[in-house]
Amino acid sequence: MPDQGWSRKTITLQDAIVVPPRESRPRTPSGVWKDGDIAEAAIWRGAGRMSLAVEEAPEPVEKLEGHFLFAGMFYGHFGHFITETISRLWAVNNDYDGVLFTPKHPTLTHFKKPHREIFEIFGIKCPTLVIKQPSLVETLTIPGQGFGLGDIAAGTEEFRNFLRETVGKLPANGPEKIYISRTKYIANGGLLAEAILEENLRRSGYVPVFPEQLSWKDQFALYRAARKIISLDTSALHMAGMAADPDKDIAVILRRNNAEHHSMRLQLRGMMGKDPLLINSLVAEYLVPGKKPNHNSWGQVDFREIHATLLEHGYLDADAAWDIPSDEIIQADVAEAERRAKGSLAYTPVTKRFAQ
Repeated sequence: MPDQGWSRKTITLQDAIVVPPRESRPRTPSGVWKDGDIAEAAIWRGAGRMSLAVEEAPEPVEKLEGHFLFAGMFYGHFGHFITETISRLWAVNNDYDGVLFTPKHPTLTHFKKPHREIFEIFGIKCPTLVIKQPSLVETLTIPGQGFGLGDIAAGTEEFRNFLRETVGKLPANGPEKIYISRTKYIANGGLLAEAILEENLRRSGYVPVFPEQLSWKDQFALYRAARKIISLDTSALHMAGMAADPDKDIAVILRRNNAEHHSMRLQLRGMMGKDPLLINSLVAEYLVPGKKPNHNSWGQVDFREIHATLLEHGYLDADAAWDIPSDEIIQADVAEAERRAKGSLAYTPVTKRFAQ
């Protein structure tokens, strides 16, 4: 929980073993062993452990002498990196001999440029190490998981203050009104006729931004500068959330009828002190047959309802034109979605919208 308990504390152990996973599975044993499994070193998502308990002491392959910080699991996936990999770095300082991560799977052997960029933003100058084999550590400090997915997404006070002192001190650079766009992001999943939405918002002064084309530092500069942000529920919102403050207004248009936006909402509320505007205007989804709504879903929305809601809450210019996509545009986007999915998608009407 973000307001109490071990998420806000640190523990320090002598001669503890850092244990990376032996195989790549959604949930696999890894973490820290010291006379038993150390539950505080696990990655928790909601009420469940993503890194399962280490059941027996492994034989250390190497020993690290000195004082190290245990930072938890290194996820290569963008969204999980910026919500879970960074969740313990609130306790970092450069007096440590290094910061230790366990990889989500064995192929994650090193940090890439964007990862190193965020370590720089966080002011980390000591070595950041990916532990590939069980390692005995002379002195190991384990901070609580101050951020993540589930209720902890609101962030502990310590984690939020850490972001304000790092991301919040970066120079702001960009327009006051932005739309976080996926129109140039080639992936499965999205919003049908998003190009029409983007053009409609442009008429009210929103500048579309394409996060996948920007460095993380440049993204933070944009999000720091913006006073009004409109976005689909997408991982880029977690980056915007790291730079959020009470002066911002953020509207989130749901593109899938499930609970994936819950953590985004809590994160934004934690940093802004108020809820974002959530707009669930879904009328249908195109899904992989047999699948529930997920990141690969394509949402079809009621453009008139989006327009009315954004107007009501002061996000749009009242006299700006607002187009409604034709059936031909929708079907052309469905065809593109099926091309990306390499197969047919099932049309699924939304008869009951997910609770906001």
